[in-house]
Amino acid sequence: MSHLSLMLAAQASAAVPGLTLVSTTDMSDGDKDAAFATDTDSRAWLVELPRTDSEELNARERIEALRAIGEGLRSRVGFALPRIHGEINVRGKTLTVAEWLPGFRIPTAQVTPALAGSIAEAMATIHSIPSSALYDQGRPIHSANDAQRTAVGIVDRAAQTTLLPQSLLRRWEAAYEDPELWQFEPTIIHGGLRVDSFLVEGDRVTAMTGWRALQVGDPARDVAWVTAPTAKALQAGVENAYRGHRASADRRIFQRARFWAELDIARWLLHGMDHGDEEVTRKATAQINELHDRVGGDMDSALTEPLTQTPHPLAPPKDSTE
Repeated sequence: MSHLSLMLAAQASAAVPGLTLVSTTDMSDGDKDAAFATDTDSRAWLVELPRTDSEELNARERIEALRAIGEGLRSRVGFALPRIHGEINVRGKTLTVAEWLPGFRIPTAQVTPALAGSIAEAMATIHSIPSSALYDQGRPIHSANDAQRTAVGIVDRAAQTTLLPQSLLRRWEAAYEDPELWQFEPTIIHGGLRVDSFLVEGDRVTAMTGWRALQVGDPARDVAWVTAPTAKALQAGVENAYRGHRASADRRIFQRARFWAELDIARWLLHGMDHGDEEVTRKATAQINELHDRVGGDMDSALTEPLTQTPHPLAPPKDSTE
């Protein structure tokens, strides 16, 4: 073992009494010291120690979220969820010892139709668990109205930057004003799903990682990544499989998912401007312009439907000079 691996192994034993690690492989990166390790019973573990304040915050959020995942919730899914067995403070940072999750990450381009179906089933399974499983667990609980307010706030702030093309702004305003788009039942959601949140073996999801944004909220947030251009080949298959495993899903969930995916670009723009990061602001602005060019006139990417709509009371009044 390297000196770092020895240190992590010793601290892991302090965090989990009775644990003896006999081999480690360094997996550190710029944000954290980390090691894959095995114990005397050949069980596999992941030991992590943040290096930065931002990664420490991520670690604390992850720990709090995973504490809310009880055995009842775990028993309802057919794949592994992270489980932290111990933690210890090391020089002001939180070292964690977790079970090693089975499977591998793969890029979107390598997702087969069969695997897309397994991914859709995994998402539908999480969204089908009664929301009451997270009540009294200290996790955020957001209603459909809360989701709509969030969307209105993002669009309003993005509009104030003057960097949004007017037709894209009108597209987003029409979406948050569409009352049917926001008629959904909140569910348990992962809150930050991306294709690399899934660990897979062959055509089967073996684990789902992340979870620091675990909450009750809009299930469309979890399927938003499927609406990205990079996942276009998967969209129809994932939607069909998802609806097959979750018949109660609202009719507009994938349109709303597309809206959230577009608003994530606006969030990135606002992050860059809030932190004075000109590089992020420049890249986000370029993505907004690319989005504008891509969705203009593309009915397959529509966020609303040709229905008579009444402005929602949450929507801010339009500027009469437009």
